[in-house]
Amino acid sequence: MRAEKVRAAFDQAGHLMEELQRDIDAQQAVRDALLAQSEEQERLLEINAQHAEKIRQILLGATEKDASRAKRRDLILFGLGVAVSIPIGVLINLLVP
Repeated sequence: MRAEKVRAAFDQAGHLMEELQRDIDAQQAVRDALLAQSEEQERLLEINAQHAEKIRQILLGATEKDASRAKRRDLILFGLGVAVSIPIGVLINLLVP
């Protein structure tokens, strides 16, 4: 009788151990899947950071080019204004007595 109770307790403990092992294995599988997903997200984040840096460099380059073009245009317009206004001023001084 007592031996049967001990054997039943050991059987129950064995079943509990198997159940715990299955739970641990399931948790480990979930952990491994989460780690893989986390690594993939980090990889994608790194790719996005690289793309963002490339876009920033392109935009900065375009902005610098636009600023250079605007400065050149402003200088040309200033020069044209000077080139046109001086002869007009001289012509007005000659025509007005």
